[in-house]
Formats: sequence, structure tokens, C-alpha cells
Amino acid sequence: MKKTLIVTALSILTVAGCAQNPFYGEHAQTTRGAAIGAGAGAILGNVVAGSGNRTTGGLVGAAIGATVGGLVGRQMDKQEAELRQQMAGTGVQVQRQGDTIRLQAPENITFDTGRADVKPQFQPVLTRVSQSIQQYPDTVVQIEGHTDSTGAASFNQTLSENRAESVRSYMTQRGVDANRLVAVGYGASRPVADNGTPQGRAQNRRVEVLIVPTQAQQPGAMQPAPGPRY
Repeated sequence: MKKTLIVTALSILTVAGCAQNPFYGEHAQTTRGAAIGAGAGAILGNVVAGSGNRTTGGLVGAAIGATVGGLVGRQMDKQEAELRQQMAGTGVQVQRQGDTIRLQAPENITFDTGRADVKPQFQPVLTRVSQSIQQYPDTVVQIEGHTDSTGAASFNQTLSENRAESVRSYMTQRGVDANRLVAVGYGASRPVADNGTPQGRAQNRRVEVLIVPTQAQQPGAMQPAPGPRY
């Protein structure tokens, strides 16, 4: 029984700091990860302490858990800071949503209208992103294609899927493990701006790259992107 509880507590520690909805809010996550890890660690500490001093065991376990959860948060903070530097001046926006790092790239730098071939000018940017993903192996990545509402919905859906797959293919060619990458197209279903204006449609035509800690999500089981943000 005790062995089972220890395994359970260790499992909780594994996801400490990142077992929440990755689409949460934009701010540094080290503190939040440490707090969750502390709770899981307290469970482990009490189990290890057995019938002895459970107070001491809980405090020790909480300290261990806080360290584990804090490490996850610090790793994501570090990768986010590096990506913000690397993406400066490229047109790619770097956002933090809970434990997720979201890169948003508009169509004007990624693809020609109606095409799914990665533009040459976007390739160096994707190379840098690919290098970052390889540098931090404890993450999985979801690549999302989005369009505006102009034209047939079926065409937009297919185009968004092809664009996401093109980005995924480029990243694998640059050495990223294909098992860490998920490509998905949303067509025009998730706008971030008003499709009734040229400026809004331009914002909606985009590719987004979501980087999530491995403990939070697994390829193929990622939580769906938020609904329409406009």
C-alpha cells in the first residue's frame, strides 16, 4: 500500500507545475509551478514519513515538490525569454499562456496567398524555432494553421491544414523529432480579429506554434486552441 502511494505521489510530482489548462493567462509561471509541486511533494513526504513525524515528512516533501515544479516553470521562462530575443524584428509575436509558449506568425511573412509553401524569408525564423525546440526536449509542439473567412470554408480548412503540415515538415527536416510535433488546421473557425475589415482578415491569416511541457500534454492529446478570440 505504501509503495503504491509513493508511486502515486511521484506521478503527481511529474506533472507538478504544468498539469493545468495551458491556455490560462500570460505571466511568469515559476511561482505557480512551485506551488503545485509543493502540494504533491507534501503527499510524498507524509508517505515516506510513515507513522512517524508526518509534519516533518510533509515539510520535506513539500520542499522537494516545490523544487520540481519550479524547475518546469523556470525552464519555460528561460525558453520564452530566449524566443522573445530571437523573434524580435521578425514579425512573430511571442505570447505566454499558462505553461504554454505561443508563437504567432502572420501570413505576410509565412505563406503567399492561397499557397502552403513556406516563404524563403520565413525559413530562417522557423530554423531558429526548431533549434529552440531541440534545445528544450521536455516539450511537445502543436502547429496550427488559421485563415480568414474569405472563400469557401472547405478550401480554407484544407489550406490551414496544409500550411500547418508544411511547418511541421520543415521542422522535422531541421532535426526536430516528428513525434513531438502535431499539425492541425482550424480554417476560419478561430479568428483573432474582425473578418469584416482588411486589417482584421490579415490578422486572422496566421500560423501559430504552441510549445507545451511534456508533462502537461502529449502529442495527439493536446487541449484544443481557444475558441474565437474576437
